[in-house]
Amino acid sequence: MKILRMSVAAAALAAAGAFGAAAPAFAWGCVAVSEDGTYGYSYNFNNKGQAIDRALDECATRATTDQTCEITDCEEGS
Repeated sequence: MKILRMSVAAAALAAAGAFGAAAPAFAWGCVAVSEDGTYGYSYNFNNKGQAIDRALDECATRATTDQTCEITDCEEGS
């Protein structure tokens, strides 16, 4: 019985160690700016493409129709 308890405890510790060793997931964030300084940003997206799209959409919503928004910064871990 004592051996069984020790085996269960060892298995629980091994499982906790395996889950704790997993690398943390970093999210993406980007900034888009237009010629006149209008901006849009994104954060906490799972991939760079989604973060870029959101920042550009946010900027375009605020900008006048003759302004073009461009990504100025994009980082993982934002």
